Amino acid sequence: MKQHADSEGVQEKGCGALLNLSSSVDDEIKVRIRAAGGIEAVISGMKQHADSEGVQERGCAALRNLADNGENKVRIRAAGGVEVVTVAMQKHPSHSEVQAYGSALLNRLQTYNSSSSMVDQRVASCD
Repeated sequence: MKQHADSEGVQEKGCGALLNLSSSVDDEIKVRIRAAGGIEAVISGMKQHADSEGVQERGCAALRNLADNGENKVRIRAAGGVEVVTVAMQKHPSHSEVQAYGSALLNRLQTYNSSSSMVDQRVASCD
């Protein structure tokens, strides 16, 4: 995906491949995708091809699947995943899959963020 960043087709198929791989219930696959730079590759492809419904749909879906892992949630947020998905949803308001996958991802990231905040508040109250 890095070598063909300008190719919408390569980015769409790359996001689709990572979507398929991340559909596994095996968490190790999601960890390996993160370690190989897959999260950043998806986000980069989505930024580069913001007008492509195919890239946005598959990118949102792949990130949604990858967000099943806690460390991936941190990486997605740090890499700008919230912003890129928000832009995708704004640019493609009538594309139901972009809306559904984007909303599901944002919900998963928010759930993690809320849980982290609750844990942080509990730790602080013990001091």
